[in-house]
Amino acid sequence: MIANSLQIITLKKHFACVYSGILVDFSKLLENEIKVCFTMLRLNLFILLFLFGICLIPVFGQEKMNKGVQGKNLFTNISLAEAFANLERNYHINIVYKENLIREKEGVPVFQISNNIYRDLDVLLSKLSLTYELVGSKTFVIIPMKLANKGIIHGVVSDRFKKALENANVYLEGTTLGSSTDKNGYFTIVNIPTGTYNLTIKYIGFKTWQRNLYVTPGQKNELNIVLDADVLDYESIVVTGIRKPLPKLKTSIAITTLNPAEISERAPQNTADLLKAIPGFYVESSGGEGGNNLFARGIPSDGSYRYVSLQEDGFPVFEDCELMFANADIFVRVDETLDHVEGVRGGTGSIYASNAPGGIINFISKVGGDVLEGIVKTSIGDYNHFRTDLNVSGALSQKWRFNIGGFYRYDDGIRSPGFPANRGGQVKLNITHLLENGSLRFYAKFLDDRNVFYQPIPLQDKENPRGIPGFDPNYGTLTSDDANYLSLTTPKGEHFEESLDEGIHPNMKSLGGEINYTFLKNLVVKNSFRYTTIKHKFNAIFSLNDPYFTNTFAEDIARFSNWRYQYTNSNELIEVPENLNNNGLIAEVGWWSVKMPMFNFANYSEVYLNLGKHSLSAAYYISDYSTKPAWFWQNILLDVSDNPKRIDLIDLDTNISYTKNGFSRFGSYYLNFRMDGLVNAFRLVDDYKYSDRLSFDVGIRFEKGSYSGYVENNYTENRFDNNGQIITDNDGNPVEFGYDLGDSTTLADDNVNYGDGTSRLFEYDYTQLAFSCGANLLINKKLATYLRLSKGFRTPDDQHFVFFESGSYKLEHIYQLESGLKYSTKHFAFFSSIFMNLFNNLPFADEVVDPDTDRIVRAFRFADSRTIGAEIEAVAKLGNWNLDITATVQDPRYLNYEFVGRKEDFSHNRVRRIPTVFYELRPAYILKKIKFFGNIRYIGNRFTDDANTGVLPAYTAYNAGLEYAIGHTTLALNGSNLTNVIGLTEGNPRVDNTLDPNNYFFMARPILGRAFKLSLKYTF
Repeated sequence: MIANSLQIITLKKHFACVYSGILVDFSKLLENEIKVCFTMLRLNLFILLFLFGICLIPVFGQEKMNKGVQGKNLFTNISLAEAFANLERNYHINIVYKENLIREKEGVPVFQISNNIYRDLDVLLSKLSLTYELVGSKTFVIIPMKLANKGIIHGVVSDRFKKALENANVYLEGTTLGSSTDKNGYFTIVNIPTGTYNLTIKYIGFKTWQRNLYVTPGQKNELNIVLDADVLDYESIVVTGIRKPLPKLKTSIAITTLNPAEISERAPQNTADLLKAIPGFYVESSGGEGGNNLFARGIPSDGSYRYVSLQEDGFPVFEDCELMFANADIFVRVDETLDHVEGVRGGTGSIYASNAPGGIINFISKVGGDVLEGIVKTSIGDYNHFRTDLNVSGALSQKWRFNIGGFYRYDDGIRSPGFPANRGGQVKLNITHLLENGSLRFYAKFLDDRNVFYQPIPLQDKENPRGIPGFDPNYGTLTSDDANYLSLTTPKGEHFEESLDEGIHPNMKSLGGEINYTFLKNLVVKNSFRYTTIKHKFNAIFSLNDPYFTNTFAEDIARFSNWRYQYTNSNELIEVPENLNNNGLIAEVGWWSVKMPMFNFANYSEVYLNLGKHSLSAAYYISDYSTKPAWFWQNILLDVSDNPKRIDLIDLDTNISYTKNGFSRFGSYYLNFRMDGLVNAFRLVDDYKYSDRLSFDVGIRFEKGSYSGYVENNYTENRFDNNGQIITDNDGNPVEFGYDLGDSTTLADDNVNYGDGTSRLFEYDYTQLAFSCGANLLINKKLATYLRLSKGFRTPDDQHFVFFESGSYKLEHIYQLESGLKYSTKHFAFFSSIFMNLFNNLPFADEVVDPDTDRIVRAFRFADSRTIGAEIEAVAKLGNWNLDITATVQDPRYLNYEFVGRKEDFSHNRVRRIPTVFYELRPAYILKKIKFFGNIRYIGNRFTDDANTGVLPAYTAYNAGLEYAIGHTTLALNGSNLTNVIGLTEGNPRVDNTLDPNNYFFMARPILGRAFKLSLKYTF
């Protein structure tokens, strides 16, 4: 029985990287990819060899002041003068002293250079009543302790496991005196005048350490400092969604931060995967590298990032984060150039970005510092995954800093289509010039990446989803090499040629700059700009109807009584169609192609003014953007197997084929339009510090914008039957047909949708006001609470201007109320919040298949919604055990639901695709240099439709990994979906589930199957 049998076909490609004479087998690649693939392979092997070589030799310091060669720098029975001479040669410094000062001092029996000049001098002089003073940057003057008129502070900084913390920031508050720790955690601050100082030590991921010290001439303060972990990054300074940088504990917003260590542990498979760390945001990441979906705090949407602004360094990656076939995550990649991520939920998103009432997610890039440092990382995976990441930063001169990095990646995809699924990369760079009272920065980003897009696949048994015989639910995809190439002539005689291996292909160039300058200590002026151009393609297989039995499709859809199936490429007859692939099924799917040039220029100007307890800011933002998409879609007939093949269906009575080269319909949909948008926004914010414990803020955003463009009209005609009557639909309305390309041997080109060269225009102007006000109360050093009220809006976008009737465009309004509690101790911290939002004028427009005509049509509906919920993120550190928890409980409901053209009322139904409960548990255990960690992610059940008839069952996914650190080198192993759970993230959007067909076989999109990835990272 088809329904009761399951044939699992495992398609796992192999690779081998063997050190001690490296053997690499990297075969069976497409001919046009061999050169690229072997280039990448050689690059990865070179880097792996380099990294393993690094593990076998000592690590070199990067600054000349810290430069030495261990092994060669071990000295015995030398004089003090000889020891000084060796230090001068190794560190390229000058040591000045009087001969009679050291003449009678005893020699040095054993001395080894430590790579830290301050430590070496302390070792040599500590027992000789001598000390030193630093003159300039390279000259050390040796003097008697009693003549010293300045003091020294030195010490070691480590964590609770006694691991040295390198590059910790150590300084005396209110002065310019400071230092940073070396690889052994050692620091020294010299030339300290007599007085009392507040010594401060800061390190990312740890709580700030402070102590008052009294420094006297010649005194050496020796400290052994252990930093406590900042378990929820409460002391990290955040810049997103607020007027000025503040620690999280002092903000009145719900914000989550992800530092580099957390990002590395998560090893996200794509950008959306990383955002699962933010409570309140339900994220679907099953589509592959890009084109995924995020639902913010239960706000209804048809996917993508409609109510959230996805930003890089404070600018949206593109002005509108939800354009059709241009979800914002398509233009963002997670690599080693990323410093950290800040995610604001709700709240001030309404006033700090356009169309962002759901929140702001800001990917903040690394910038250069005083010290040359970098990362080299290479990764391999069990799906022919090869990736190299690089990042280098440092000082070009005393006032110039730089950072440059990026990645290149090649793999077959966890669901392999039979051709390279992901290939490409990006380069990001920035250069910073330090001014006397500010800074000037220029930056650039170049992204060129091709990625397969995964769509729903055939499954069986909706209550307990499982695979269909012949099709693997964890690794199968309807995207295949057999259907890769498309070539045809359009109704206008133009040659149209595309391929699926282009996939989602953003070719993006972005340039920008910013300047910050401070006047009179209390006035700060900032201006920044970004210019972006994108050549974007989107070629993918899209699900249409649920799969058919071969005889059902031939007789009920094609309406043939005497028929045969054959494979397109080989013309091989399918002898027993009902046993095809042991399932007897075929699938008619969409071969969709979209070309989409995009442009965006944005400029942001802001002035900050501090007036006593008030901190005021005024900002002006302008953004000019445009997009010109062209859609040309076809339908194609495939068998249901792990490596689908095109199938032709032929009517034996007439010898006419339903298909041509496997395509069942050319021109199933056509759309050509242009949209230009302009945003002008003015923002005012006042932060009022009532006391050290209580603060208020209020802000407004006044925005005026406009849209204009055109939509090309499609050619239509009426046709007559054999009796000379106009062909009508089931309701008696004349059927509109497209072009007939004139091939009498096939039905596939009889009704081709294409433009007729005429167009209609659209225009839309809007003026809106948003506001947000909040308060934060610091109850004590460990506990704080906040309250916030906001009103935001969302403007119409391209789908409304293209598909909705003129004049029906509606501005969406959202009102939000939220309150939260923040708590932080040495071993435990949490951030909890409760929220309520009310949304008005929510529009929906989906491409669905009309069951009467089998044509793709648009389904429209409008609704309001209400969501009440609670979210929490908590961290506990107990000994060697860590436990991270993020959880969301919410109740999103439709209100005032209106389905255009139908009488259904789905008011008070649950919002589709959004769970009421989802959470993530991340236990970890540290055993010396090895860290083991797991990830348990639970997603509650969801509905596929507004009628709440189709259910996506709840599921739990398990991930795990480990990291092993040796000095500057880290080896990491990560495994995802370890149990191969078939966790469904969406149903089939092209089937109108409100009709509830109740098919046993159905289309849905599960999460990706089990996969492993091994990475080796070296930092310097």
